[in-house]
Amino acid sequence: MIISQNVGIDGGLKDFKVCLMILHQDQSLKVKGTRTFTNNLKGFEAFFCWAEKKKEQTDPLRFTMEATGVYYEQLAYFLHRKAQHVSVILPNKTKAYFQTLNLKSKTDKLEARALAQLGLERKFAKWEPLSKQMYELKTLCRERVMLLEEKTMVSNRLHAETHCQSPNSSVVKRLKKRIDFIKRQIKEVEKQLKIIVKKDKELDKRMDNICQLKGLSFITVITVISETNGFALFRNRAQLTSFSGYDVVQRQSGSSVLGKTKISKKGNRYIRRALHMPSLCVIKYNEEYRNLYERVFERTKIKMKGIVAVQRKLLLLIFSLFKKNQAYDPDFSKQKTAKNCRQDTIPAYAG
Repeated sequence: MIISQNVGIDGGLKDFKVCLMILHQDQSLKVKGTRTFTNNLKGFEAFFCWAEKKKEQTDPLRFTMEATGVYYEQLAYFLHRKAQHVSVILPNKTKAYFQTLNLKSKTDKLEARALAQLGLERKFAKWEPLSKQMYELKTLCRERVMLLEEKTMVSNRLHAETHCQSPNSSVVKRLKKRIDFIKRQIKEVEKQLKIIVKKDKELDKRMDNICQLKGLSFITVITVISETNGFALFRNRAQLTSFSGYDVVQRQSGSSVLGKTKISKKGNRYIRRALHMPSLCVIKYNEEYRNLYERVFERTKIKMKGIVAVQRKLLLLIFSLFKKNQAYDPDFSKQKTAKNCRQDTIPAYAG
């Protein structure tokens, strides 16, 4: 008896390899077929027809693929439109799984087979695509990050050139022009982001509610929202914390190994980057966040841990305000603290 069947997909720019594998009731695995298809619409149609012919008609078919840059997206969207169960796995997870299989060779065909096996052994969540609006916002936010990194690189080159023994005036001139050009592009991206948000009155209102907190800028908030697809798939704060890499990990084994606790950083780096400067700003101007920073620093004597704690709290604040569609209330924490204090003074019921 067949328990489940899965298609592992691995590929790149020109083509992709697939492997259809079946898991039987006795836990044995059987490969039903492997093939290579071109990474375009014609190849997608041929692949879907092949999978439909090869699969066992009595059981649903699942697809497991690796997030290989942007080259997986078209196929993932195609299968989603066909109402198929698609799971997209991050490369770090697939790499760890491949190591457990002790594969001596590394080819797309072997990796497709390993992905099919991984999809059978574990039940991954169904992949949900970004809306067109969120996809555009996310693309623009990441382009802005790329431009900022490029500007930093060119600025460092200019600084080195102007402070060397014999600066070349033509090189300095070109570097300055390149920096000015990058600055103009950054402003264009930011303007385009604001235009998109303004067109969506509901999103614009939620953005204004969150930006009431001094230190949270439009760019910071829209980066967090676009990277999380408007928090569409997050049911609680713990999921968001883990997705962003702010979850705490601990290394301990017996009594001899006791490592320091730290955040995993195995999450969305764009969110952590976007929240770094705002965290420094709110520590300076907001008493609530400054007190949080000082408490963590007093306990750990590490400044960065205090800053990270503030970043995490800002992220959860954005999540809460966006979900509830509420404006930031600076007195909310004080009211909550006062309420808790009143509750603590109520005597216990003696019965």
